[in-house]
Amino acid sequence: MQATTAGRAGTGGIALLVLLIGQAMANIDLAIVNLAAPAVSADLDVSSSELTLMVTSYALCSAVLIAPAARLGERHGVRRVYLWGLALFTLASLACGLATGSIALIAGRCLQGAATSLMTTQVLVGIHRWFTGATRARALGWNAVTLSGGAALGQVLGGTLVSADLFGTGWRAVFLLNVPIGGLVLLLGLALLPDDRPIDAEGGAGAGARAGGARGQNDVPGTVLLAAATLAVLIPLSVDGPAWLWILLAAAVPLAALLARTERGVIARGGKPALDLRPLSAPTVRWALSAYAGTTLTYIAMLYLLSLHLQEQLRLPAWQAGLVPLGWVLAFGLAGPVLGRSPQSVARLLPVVGCVLLTAAYGLAPVVPTGSGTGIWPLTAVLCVGGFGLGLTHTSLLNLLTVAVPPRFAATLSGTVNTLSTVVGVTGVALFGAAYPWLGRSDWAGPTTAWALTCAGLALVSALCAVAALRAVTTAPDSTESPAQAGATDAPAPVFTTKEGGPGSPTDG
Repeated sequence: MQATTAGRAGTGGIALLVLLIGQAMANIDLAIVNLAAPAVSADLDVSSSELTLMVTSYALCSAVLIAPAARLGERHGVRRVYLWGLALFTLASLACGLATGSIALIAGRCLQGAATSLMTTQVLVGIHRWFTGATRARALGWNAVTLSGGAALGQVLGGTLVSADLFGTGWRAVFLLNVPIGGLVLLLGLALLPDDRPIDAEGGAGAGARAGGARGQNDVPGTVLLAAATLAVLIPLSVDGPAWLWILLAAAVPLAALLARTERGVIARGGKPALDLRPLSAPTVRWALSAYAGTTLTYIAMLYLLSLHLQEQLRLPAWQAGLVPLGWVLAFGLAGPVLGRSPQSVARLLPVVGCVLLTAAYGLAPVVPTGSGTGIWPLTAVLCVGGFGLGLTHTSLLNLLTVAVPPRFAATLSGTVNTLSTVVGVTGVALFGAAYPWLGRSDWAGPTTAWALTCAGLALVSALCAVAALRAVTTAPDSTESPAQAGATDAPAPVFTTKEGGPGSPTDG
C-alpha cells in the first residue's frame, strides 16, 4: 500500500468494509441459488442433471480458479483484481437473471464462479498484507461475521425472494438483486479502495513490475496441473454422472505428485509457481491447515445431513428446516470478534477450545430430545454451541496461519485455504451424504441409528482436528512475541495506521 494512503486514518476500516461486502455477496448468492433451484426447474423445464450442473458449476469454476486468482492479486494488486471480480460478478448475475434456457444459465453460473474466485481470494490477501497484530485478528473476526451473516441472510432471502415474485421476476430476482448492489459497491471500491503496489515473491514492493524474463512469466503447466487435480477430485464427488467418472478420482493422486514436482522445478529455476509449496513446509502451517480442513469438512457435511434429518426423519417443512441451521451460522459469526479481544495467552488456546466445543456439539446432536413433544430447540441450542466452536477455531487458525506465513506468501495462503475449503466440503458431503441414507435403509441400523452414527463420525473427525490444532499451537512462534513482531523480519508489508500511529482496525473512523 502506498505510504501516503496507509497513513490516512480510518482507511483500513473502509477498505475492509468494501472487501467484505463482496465476500458477503458471494456467500449470499450460493445459499440463495440452492433454495431457488426448484423454482428454476419448474420455470425453465430443465432436467435434474442440468439443475445439478447449474448448482455445481459455480463451485467447480470457483475452485479451479482460486489459486490463479490469488496470484493475480499478487501481480496486479488487491484493489484491481477485486474490482475486476466484482464487475464480472455483477455482469454474470445480470446474464443469469435474463437467461431463457439452461445453457445460458449454466454459462452465467460458471462466470459467477470465476468472478467469485477473483473477489474472495483478495479478502484474505488484503487482510494478510494490510493488517498486523491485534488489528489483523479483529479483521479476521469481522471476516468470520461476514461469512456467517452472508450464509444466514442467504438462507432467509432465498425463499423470500422467490415467494415474493418481485415485479413478476420469480426466481430471477435472486440474480438481478446483485446488479444494483454490485454496481454500487463497484463505485464505492473505485472511490475508496486505495491503490496497492504488487509485491513480488521476493518481497519487494513493486518488484514484480520490474522483474523480467522467467520471473515475470506465468507458470502455465503448474496452473493446468492444479486445475486438473482439483477437477479430478471435485467432478466425481459433485456431479451425478456415469461410473467411469470415478476414474478421475484415482487420477488425482498422480496429478498431484506431478504438480508438486513441476512446482519444485519452477522454484529451482527462479520462476513463480502456480502453487508455492514452500510456506507449507513449516509444521505450524501443516497442522493448522489440517485442523482447518477437517473442521470445514465436518461443518459442510453437517449442514447437508441436517437438511436430510430434519425433513426426512423429523418431518419438518422445508422452510422450518432451513431456519434450524441459522443458530449455527450466527453463532459462528459471534465467535469472530472474540479473538481480537482476547489476551495472547488465551488466544493461543482458542483453536483447541473451538474444536472441543465442536466435538461436543456433534456428540450431543443425536442425544438431545427432538420431536413433537420437545420441538427442535434442544438441537438448535446444541448447534449454536457447535457454530460458536467452529467460529473460534477458524478465526484463530487463520490468525495463526497469517502469523506463521510471511506476507510475501499471502496469495499462496489464500489460494490454499480457499481451495482446501471447497475440496473438503464436497468430499464431506459425498462421504457422509452417502453413508446416512445407506445406513438409514439398512435392516440393522435405521434412520435413528444412521443419524447417531454419522454424528459420531463427525465428532471423531473433529476430535482429530483438536489434536492437530494443539500441535499447531505448540509449534507456533513464541507466545511472548506479538504477531506484528513475528513478521518483522519478513519483507515489508504495507499497514494501515490510525491517527495515533498504531495499526488500524475495521472500526476506525
